[in-house]
Amino acid sequence: MKIFKSKIISKMLFAATILWTAAALVPVCAFASLADGTSWEQFHGDATNVGYSASSAPDTAEFLWESADIGVNGSSSVVVADGKVFAFSAPSDMYGGDSALSCLNELTGATIWTTTLLPSEWGSWSSPAYHNGKVFVSSGPETRCLNASDGAQIWTFTNPSGNASCNGGPTVADGKVFCSDWDGGHYYCLNEDTGALLWTFNVSGYAQGTAAYENGYLYLTSWLYVGGHVYCVDAVSGNLVWHVTTNLDACGSAAVADGSVYVTTYNFSGDGELYSLDASDGSTNWVKIVQRTDSTPAVAYGNVYVCGGCTGYSYSQTYCFTTGGTLVWETSTAFGVGNWTCSVAVADGKVFVGKPDPVTYFCYSGIYALDAYTGAEVWHYDAGGSSPAVANGRVFTPHGADGKVYAFGPAYPDWDVNQDGNINVLDMVLIGQHWGETGSPGWIREDINQDGSVNVLDMVLIGQHWGE
Repeated sequence: MKIFKSKIISKMLFAATILWTAAALVPVCAFASLADGTSWEQFHGDATNVGYSASSAPDTAEFLWESADIGVNGSSSVVVADGKVFAFSAPSDMYGGDSALSCLNELTGATIWTTTLLPSEWGSWSSPAYHNGKVFVSSGPETRCLNASDGAQIWTFTNPSGNASCNGGPTVADGKVFCSDWDGGHYYCLNEDTGALLWTFNVSGYAQGTAAYENGYLYLTSWLYVGGHVYCVDAVSGNLVWHVTTNLDACGSAAVADGSVYVTTYNFSGDGELYSLDASDGSTNWVKIVQRTDSTPAVAYGNVYVCGGCTGYSYSQTYCFTTGGTLVWETSTAFGVGNWTCSVAVADGKVFVGKPDPVTYFCYSGIYALDAYTGAEVWHYDAGGSSPAVANGRVFTPHGADGKVYAFGPAYPDWDVNQDGNINVLDMVLIGQHWGETGSPGWIREDINQDGSVNVLDMVLIGQHWGE
């Protein structure tokens, strides 16, 4: 009898421990960073534009959903946060037109809300940005801040020049929003909460990139045929830190990682380039020849990944270089994977990249997953392909030709252990029932982080999504 009571008391104490841990983890995990793979909040992942997610990613073409025809732009990228997918809708051509921001359910693709924007210009394929319950988007001469829950407007900033943005979307960092006005030649810094203008930075030529931010510094690009510019700017004051030029047109956006800035160039009559610059002074580390491109490089596993090519003008290829500039692999021209408007995403040992539509310049015919270390094809699906985003074990990508967004991966996130659509104490209980067990990584759902052990790290992941 005493033994029986002892077991009951032990189980009750253990259950209480789980509940206490859950309660303790909820507020702590509210500050989970983008690096945990649970969101893709800005263009190319986060404010650094590095295009890497710590998320798991599907090993097969595990189709999850396709959205309704929301007119998504065929060269844009979505952002993923707070159980939602935000997509920019605008014509996939060189002119622009009626535009909107659509919010989709992350698990089903169902449209939650749509907010009409000013018409896009110059065929802009701007991507939105998310932060702290707000979503930011640039279209025409405006940048708007919307409530992520219902799309209601919080504030609007109109470019003082009256010029429209083109391709470069907003970046959010350090309480600020950075946006641009393309042929106006300006990047603007706004207060995140109010949209008030804090400073303006003038560039040579077209301000076309999405700003990259790291440790108080902005990295900006511009171009004016023929030739490009890369700038480092103090994010607080807007003062220039350094400025260098490129041989060809720096039409894309910079990525910054581990003390280096990576930028590509577009060549209207031949091959483009991939630059590695020293983030402290802009000096050139190395330059490599690639297919012409506006692609923003991705940085992961000690490598730099980029793609390029333009239908009707050059072959399409995807490349992997070490961060020291040594070519690791490149896809064949016959394979035809990669495009000038696609910025690859890297996650879980895979590179996600689009195959261009054989007819248009701005849409895609499919998404490909490549082995990050060899370039070999892992899987592909004949839809989607535009600048993929990876979060929560899933891949999201616009298609363009049919106006839809496509998603691949599991229907339930890993932390919904009992797969009931709610993250709560019942998932914690399942962890408790297998507490301390070990096996092959991911051998049971309770091994959420797939490290081969069921322990507090798995509870942390549940805590990060508590109440979803």
